[in-house]
Amino acid sequence: MFERKHWILILLGILLLFLVLAVPVGGRKARQLSVPGDQEFAGMVDAVTQHTCEICKCVELSLALKSKTERLEVRLGPKTVFEQRDFYVSAGDMIELTGIRYRERGKEIILATEVRKAGETLVLRGKDGKPGWIEAHGHSCPVCGN
Repeated sequence: MFERKHWILILLGILLLFLVLAVPVGGRKARQLSVPGDQEFAGMVDAVTQHTCEICKCVELSLALKSKTERLEVRLGPKTVFEQRDFYVSAGDMIELTGIRYRERGKEIILATEVRKAGETLVLRGKDGKPGWIEAHGHSCPVCGN
């Protein structure tokens, strides 16, 4: 049978094999998140809706946009942001917007980053989707971003 030193060498070999297999080739790589790019949308506002955030009680604006090919739900932001900047959107308005398309509970949603109407532009969020109004309030609601 094997002597004691052979058993030690076999155990060291197995241990070395486990160590080699435990380290991935090329080292560990950081997990990268991809942020979807902004897309351009244009059309007529079909409806503007308001809803109250369950957490911070902020009144949020959304709209239904009828483009040439589809009807889109667009999330805008707090109503107060539009009022403070004297920028109003109503049913029947022709608008253009830049936004991030994503899926929520099986439904396509556009998170507006910029809205353009009659030569005026309202920037709502940065390219990463971070709301532009956060600095003014100093906090962010996890649901509505206010």
